[in-house]
Amino acid sequence: MSGIGPLTVRELKKWYRNPVFFVTGLLQPFFWIALFGSAFDITKFFPQASELVLGGAPNYITYIVGGVLTISGLFTAMFAGTNIIFDRRLGPMGRFLSSPIRRSSIVFSKVFSSVIRILPQILILIAAAIIIPNGLKFANGFTVPDALVLLTAIILISLIFSSIFSAIAIRMTNMNSIFGIVNLVNLPLLFVSYAMFSSEMMAGWLADIAKYNPVSWSAESIRMVIINGSNMTMSQWGQIGEWLGGLAVLAVSLTLLTAYLAEKEIRD
Repeated sequence: MSGIGPLTVRELKKWYRNPVFFVTGLLQPFFWIALFGSAFDITKFFPQASELVLGGAPNYITYIVGGVLTISGLFTAMFAGTNIIFDRRLGPMGRFLSSPIRRSSIVFSKVFSSVIRILPQILILIAAAIIIPNGLKFANGFTVPDALVLLTAIILISLIFSSIFSAIAIRMTNMNSIFGIVNLVNLPLLFVSYAMFSSEMMAGWLADIAKYNPVSWSAESIRMVIINGSNMTMSQWGQIGEWLGGLAVLAVSLTLLTAYLAEKEIRD
């Protein structure tokens, strides 16, 4: 028996039955877009920035929506591993291991629940971005394929990082250790990427590194369909295909690695 379905439901119940955790998790994207996006909207002072550094986005909020969606998925995914440590420290892990379920199911219930939890945040973020003053604008429309690109990019980035941090947490027993790792890597992943700033706004060496950051691939894929909409060209679709393909390869590789480590390393 895999047991992954009931275990995933268990994780989701823990999420929405905790009012503070549930509400703060849903409100966080709103603060990102409303405060950061409005505070750094350079198009208010330099209208030409739209074409020079924002890829044709009519304002900074439209430009960073893809990045904020990606970072929201990243931050949610990073804490998937903490629930593994909680289960080990508080006792449920022992009960899981004595039942006829696969060890990998224990881990992937954390991974899949973190992916599901980001979906309401996507809706809230987009709604908030649209309704705030000088907010998100779909100047060239937004089609069903565009929406599929957005959803695919967020799911893949969530799978990648929830798998990474679940694999790290498999043999950890100290909660401070996983928090320390999260705090160490989250800001570099954010700022060494194109999530919030274009390559033209970054130092040359930093922009070169950001090209290989999967956070950049997700943010740029979403950004391209939001800005261009129905005006997307074949070359742009090809570029998005390369970015999403890279994310898919990483996601599959890391989920397989996490499954292997879970079956081999989880003992207590």
